[in-house]
Amino acid sequence: MSLLKNSPKTSFYNSVTSFYMEKIASALPTYTFVALFHQPNKVMQIRMLSLLLFVQSFVACQQNQDVAQSSAANTVLQSSIASAQVRDNAVPSASRIIFKSADGGQTWEDISAGLPKDLGVSRVFVGESEVYLTTEKALYHSSTAAATPNWVKDAFMDVEISDMFSGRTGPYISSYQSGFFKEIPGTGVLIPMHEALKDKTVRSVLETPDGTLFVGCESGLYKSADNGKSWKQVFEEDGINSLVEAEGVLICGTYKGLMRSTDGGEHWDWVLTEDGSAWKTGFVEGRFFSITQGGNWEDNPTNRLRISDDGGKTWRRIDEGLSAGQFVFNREIGTSPIKAINDLKRAGQYLFCSCDAGIFRSSDWGKSWEPVFAEDNLKLLQLGVSGNVIYAVKVVGC
Repeated sequence: MSLLKNSPKTSFYNSVTSFYMEKIASALPTYTFVALFHQPNKVMQIRMLSLLLFVQSFVACQQNQDVAQSSAANTVLQSSIASAQVRDNAVPSASRIIFKSADGGQTWEDISAGLPKDLGVSRVFVGESEVYLTTEKALYHSSTAAATPNWVKDAFMDVEISDMFSGRTGPYISSYQSGFFKEIPGTGVLIPMHEALKDKTVRSVLETPDGTLFVGCESGLYKSADNGKSWKQVFEEDGINSLVEAEGVLICGTYKGLMRSTDGGEHWDWVLTEDGSAWKTGFVEGRFFSITQGGNWEDNPTNRLRISDDGGKTWRRIDEGLSAGQFVFNREIGTSPIKAINDLKRAGQYLFCSCDAGIFRSSDWGKSWEPVFAEDNLKLLQLGVSGNVIYAVKVVGC
């Protein structure tokens, strides 16, 4: 009774009781109604009590149903909250995947929060306003202007992403053995650019300022002057690793070494073959650079970093100062003392070089190097640059 008395619905149920009593009374014939209230007191009390018990039973039943429904809803809500809390607690915050430095490498900030833990990144790519992390089946990206990155995932379930390359209107996405694609800006829709390309083993993509496309594949180098509608093979002696163009000069890294073209890629000359395969090529502040195998890997397990001051005609080494810091042997995990140079970028007044031992910087174009970032588990680090900000990313693969 206290529940009914204190319930906010009490007045409603009392009104219902009065309502049904009036309806029952009005539905009875007049003589019956009159007879009811003119019965002997005991009979009338019994009948009134029966009627009141019926109505009260109806009201109590309705209230119990409401309480039961409210309790069930509350149980479902609490269960949902608990499940959400379990899911949240089951996804630890990511760390030590991507770092950035805005002060020339003096300090490094871990900006991995928001990424899945143990994310397997294959490449880092920095565009005009976004930094991208590529994985096998998805891209994660965030604005380079954001003080705290907000990582957004773009999934391309039918495309295995192997690399990204700059384009005049947006990046190209390569998928080794499947070709390469261009995203319609702001849509997430990928346009295949390889339909007329006979070799889909795309390792490198280059778009020159005049819109000419070059694609490096296992079978050689291909060129398109009509946005990929047709392709011409301009080199077929070797597989292609990387491409770069600056000031009308093309430099191509192949399995055999470095070659150079000054006529739009129609003809090529070998400029460096003594180091063996040229893994990566680039252009920094008026100079070409290349990371090469360094000769016979079994006899000399160190690769080389070379730079050209004359438009790619001649190449000199700038990695001698890295030797002491690169030879690192970790007895706990049993890694061998292999000297491996992974990447080179320029940000502000410094060259930054990533090695298996961490990141080094140079302010004198490689005459001397100093360590600025230590990485004790010898994972491959790739670099990206946006203005004076440099990004360092742990990647898997080669």
